[in-house]
Amino acid sequence: MSMPGVHQSRKSQSPLRRHQNEALEALAGSVADDARRSWIVLPPGAGKTRVGVEHAKNLLDAGHVFTVVAFGPNTAIQTQWANAWNDLGADRAGLDRDLTTRFSALTYQSLAVFDDDRDATTSLLDELAPGGRELVDRLGDGGPVLLILDECHHLLDVWGNLLAELLDLLPGVWVLGLTATPPGTMTAAQSELVSGLFSDIRYSASIPAVVREGDLAPFADLVWVTTPTSEENSWLSGQAVRFTELITGILDPTQGSVPFLEWVDRRFLGTRGQTVSWVAMSRSHPDLCSAALRLHHADLLRLPPGASPAEQHRRDPDADDWALLIDDWMRHHLLASEKAEDRELAEAIRRALPAIGYRWTRTGIRAGRSPVDRVIAYSAAKPQATTEIICAEAANLGERLRMLVLCDFESLTATLPTDVREVISEDSGSALLVLETLVADARTTGLRPLLVSGKTVAGAPDVLSDLRTAIAESDEPLASRLQISEPVSGISRLEGPWSSRTWVPHVTELFSTGRSQVLIGTRALLGEGWDAPAITGLIDLSTATTPTAVTQTRGRALRRDPKQAQKVALNWTVVCVSPDHPRGDQDWGRLVRKHDGFFGTDSDGEIVDGVAHIDSVFSPYEPPETELADEINARMIARSQDRSEIARRWQVGSECKDEELLSVRVLADTGPREAKALARPESGTVLNDEIGAKPRHLGGDPGHILPFRVRTATVVAWMGLGLILLLLGVAIDDVGGLVLTVLGLVLWLSLPVVLTIAGTRRIRDYAKPPTVGQLAGAVSEALHNAGLSKTGSDSVRIRVDVSGDLRCHLDADAQSAEVFALALDEAVSPIADPRYLVPRWSLPQPSIGARGLWERLKVGWSNAQQSDPVWHAVPSALGRRREPALAYSQAWNRWIGGGEAIYTRNPEGAGVVTAYRGTNPMQMTSVLRTSWH
Repeated sequence: MSMPGVHQSRKSQSPLRRHQNEALEALAGSVADDARRSWIVLPPGAGKTRVGVEHAKNLLDAGHVFTVVAFGPNTAIQTQWANAWNDLGADRAGLDRDLTTRFSALTYQSLAVFDDDRDATTSLLDELAPGGRELVDRLGDGGPVLLILDECHHLLDVWGNLLAELLDLLPGVWVLGLTATPPGTMTAAQSELVSGLFSDIRYSASIPAVVREGDLAPFADLVWVTTPTSEENSWLSGQAVRFTELITGILDPTQGSVPFLEWVDRRFLGTRGQTVSWVAMSRSHPDLCSAALRLHHADLLRLPPGASPAEQHRRDPDADDWALLIDDWMRHHLLASEKAEDRELAEAIRRALPAIGYRWTRTGIRAGRSPVDRVIAYSAAKPQATTEIICAEAANLGERLRMLVLCDFESLTATLPTDVREVISEDSGSALLVLETLVADARTTGLRPLLVSGKTVAGAPDVLSDLRTAIAESDEPLASRLQISEPVSGISRLEGPWSSRTWVPHVTELFSTGRSQVLIGTRALLGEGWDAPAITGLIDLSTATTPTAVTQTRGRALRRDPKQAQKVALNWTVVCVSPDHPRGDQDWGRLVRKHDGFFGTDSDGEIVDGVAHIDSVFSPYEPPETELADEINARMIARSQDRSEIARRWQVGSECKDEELLSVRVLADTGPREAKALARPESGTVLNDEIGAKPRHLGGDPGHILPFRVRTATVVAWMGLGLILLLLGVAIDDVGGLVLTVLGLVLWLSLPVVLTIAGTRRIRDYAKPPTVGQLAGAVSEALHNAGLSKTGSDSVRIRVDVSGDLRCHLDADAQSAEVFALALDEAVSPIADPRYLVPRWSLPQPSIGARGLWERLKVGWSNAQQSDPVWHAVPSALGRRREPALAYSQAWNRWIGGGEAIYTRNPEGAGVVTAYRGTNPMQMTSVLRTSWH
């Protein structure tokens, strides 16, 4: 069997890359241990296929197996496997189910073909069509076999259970699973299935690690923020009225025997006869509790005892939050009530839900297919945004531009629902509409855009004519049978007896050589298994957010191009945000999911995950204000035009640990003090851009400047002795009397001086809050002393970024870094319901002039700093038991200054925590971020 694109063996092989060598060494170790199931994780473009064929050759040469079968999800990947094997210079790869060669490349579909007339059984193997059953028999009869399962993430939802049965049937089989999808993005069920199929991960490398090594191109993820068109906004505003009416009615205190707001008070705050455990509730109903905290942010609910709002709670409730809260009210009160008014209200809510994109089911309120989401996802503003991006890229790169645009579909095949026909057309969101927009724009038509899908090759007639001419250079008979259709809206199609398996290589060649500089395709065809190293950038218009889809989409542009040694790739996403509807942030939510767990460099050069690496001001919990869209887009364009800076931030060639560390950011614009003031490094502690910190209470109370404590009795004795000496000096009329008089005066005058100095030293430390560095030092030292972290304060790293935010992490192993980050985040957050509190000695700022001197003297005399302390929560990691809480007290006293921690579960401590619950002693706002090192 032959296939288009499969070539003969090549004489030379490129040397193995570092990560390929390391993966093969890990596999060799598993062979030595007779561990027959292995799983390798490498990003797209890192050379998984080469690892697979080298491992196959090693097993064949050693006699461990007689046959190798590589399965892939589509024919493009099947062709890649055949070519990779042929490049080794060994025997030719087979491409069919006969398994007559040592190495065969097949698709998963060649096995998973089911009999249409099958009866349902407990075994999927029994339901296979004859061709699939014959393949299973050959696998069993062919002796020891290695199964290579490429892009094995496809197994999780489609063929996983079938292959599990197959592997049980072949107990001695060798299995190699290969995937580019990060394992941390899998669900628990998927992890269990993968563990059963492949055992543990033998080797894994992340995208940043391969970029740092120089085997993938440096890249930047960018976003273009747009808003719906005026017609779409008008429609969305009309839809929003329904939502507003529903929420207004629900908040009406006359609705229901227990009105909604009274219900949420009872549910989350408790009653006199019933207390609520926030810890237990947040564990059993995390999403509901998050919605309640956002209701608190909107001033519609008091802060529940024990709750501590985090970054995701610092916004008003969105549509999904309201749905959760209303669902809870309906299921636990309205529908459980015997009163007619409650039942009638529940029915009225149920009827109103579809109009706002929700529906009532047997299990409660669930999000339905929302016309609002469809209008925003396929807004007519997106093709225009695509045009602007391409124009900017063309101006920057000129002839080097190779832009790929990925869409969900070529053209809509189903009829539009009646509720959106008035606002969007049947072409909305399609690749065809993008092509028409680019061809119609004088700025982009000269880039000769081309559309390719599983059904169509389309473009301007002159571009298709050039494509047909290029095809004739290698396949004249095919070119002679291809016809260019009459143009419609400036677009023609290249039609004839061919299929995507034939036309994709020709279109790819035309694109790679620059005869077409913009290629528009569907994610199904070009999102996986398609390679074009010449790509300089990608514009993602798709709505897919699964980790597999995101990984493969991003991977299209990251491959190194031998013809562009300095290649830097850009991955653009176009996001439409509407402030006119409560669900107008759905597209932003898709952007967040696309970047969750994926790393890139931010504007400060740090490699972080999530939308923060696109722009440090972006939050995963709410979109930016639409008024800032132009400013954001301008920043993105400016960043895209400085590719050398993007490459510099990746520090290609430098060493890395390839590990993820949780870190804390203290935001600069959320308190009365600037970030640098919050950091306030001591003199001589700034190294490059890092900020050091010293304990401010290292020697104890700074007011203790004498070898004894100054108490009232001490002052009386001091003054009395001075008075006695003065009286004696006056009484004695000689040199001795003069000496006694001078000593008496010195004692009298030195006392206020000493007390003023002592007071000044105390005010210097106690009248200002501690720095973030000092807090971090106390936390890290206590965690280390309590055995919860492998390193202490010497591993704390703090710096101020370009936006003024403080970035802090523990330079340690991932587990220690996570414990530290969570504890520090608690330390700078409002007090919730901690088991222990620790006091911080505090003094007010003194007055100016003589009054200020008197105040300093009094502070030096007394322990005024202890009379009205500021209370701070002991982080939960250190507050579970008394011993680590005391360790925190000791570290706290050394770094900051304060007394012993108090237990809040006894009467004295309960009174303190009640008085201070919800207060923010540091007046800071922090967020948690994951960074790569």
